[in-house]
Amino acid sequence: MKLDFNFDLKDLDGKVIPNANVGKLLANTLVAETKGDALKYWDWATKLNNGKVLDIDLSDAEVLKSFIKQHEGFTVLLKAQILPLFK
Repeated sequence: MKLDFNFDLKDLDGKVIPNANVGKLLANTLVAETKGDALKYWDWATKLNNGKVLDIDLSDAEVLKSFIKQHEGFTVLLKAQILPLFK
């Protein structure tokens, strides 16, 4: 599954939020974690931080989707713009 998180977060009016690249936000959150698969999270974070598309299998996609859905630091605004990528 190919997931491209290299886009800017938008506010409720559909305007781009400055300095809010979704891939970079997700990358920084992944590397700040204290639990989970450190090597996998690091690999994903470095790719996301560099604007690359993640090419992961369905099992890893579920891991990442669950991480996003359950992360308490992510707002609904962010989750609502990320989760549709998993369809």
